[in-house]
Amino acid sequence: KQRKSRVASQHFDEICQRIAEGEGLRPMCDKSDHLPSWRTVLRFVREDEEAYSRYREARQIQAETMRDHILHLVEAPLPTDPKLAMAEVQRRRLEVDAKEKHIRQMQPSGVRDKVEDKQDQSGEIVIRWGDSAIEASVQ
Repeated sequence: KQRKSRVASQHFDEICQRIAEGEGLRPMCDKSDHLPSWRTVLRFVREDEEAYSRYREARQIQAETMRDHILHLVEAPLPTDPKLAMAEVQRRRLEVDAKEKHIRQMQPSGVRDKVEDKQDQSGEIVIRWGDSAIEASVQ
């Protein structure tokens, strides 16, 4: 018999809200005395279908906040010292790459989680002119 983990509704609401605002689950739970452990939250999400749906939605919204942070990183001025500027460029590149990978994992079908919103990447090109059509496939 599997033990059912419980997370209070108001705590789960707060957790989802804070995740959607860009905060990470583990640091949030580790720093807050009133929240359950991150392990308990993940167990709850794994065992409860509604909780999973809400958690997934919060993570998808978090990916949007990450996009905003990426833009901020790109637009922020660099240090005037050339060596520091190069180091900062490399640091930002690493951070952007990690966030972009996370975004692709959290939003494989876009922010609305609808497959039809994702750009077609089938490799097919169709050109129509009047009643004629030329089709080409890229493998």
